[in-house]
Amino acid sequence: MTESPFIPGARVAVGDKFADSVTEGFVDKAYKGGNFTLRGSKQQWRPWCTRGSAGPRWSAMETGSGWARRRLDIWDATTDKEISEKVEAHKARLKWRDLRSKLEAVKEPTLELCDAIEAALAITRPQEKTQ
Repeated sequence: MTESPFIPGARVAVGDKFADSVTEGFVDKAYKGGNFTLRGSKQQWRPWCTRGSAGPRWSAMETGSGWARRRLDIWDATTDKEISEKVEAHKARLKWRDLRSKLEAVKEPTLELCDAIEAALAITRPQEKTQ
């Protein structure tokens, strides 16, 4: 196994306990046993490495006894695209939730509003073939 990349200043992607969201974090302190902490937190993380066809992949899990511990991944050039896609997908889900909430709050829709929504939805589904 290669040496752990979880050194002070390393960028990481921290997963939420119950959602698909990812936030950026940075390693603050690394301990001799391999555990480390993130900036602004005393919570320790235990790293591990898996080997795949793309090479080693570094992750870590919160230490402690809880069943709902968070997980994080090293955020480097090899994982940037995948993590960035997760961040964008989460932003899209939040935006969609807010739009649905606004639509549900409309009590008296107008024909113009319905036409505008219908036109907007037309870009999300394949064009129907004319016969």
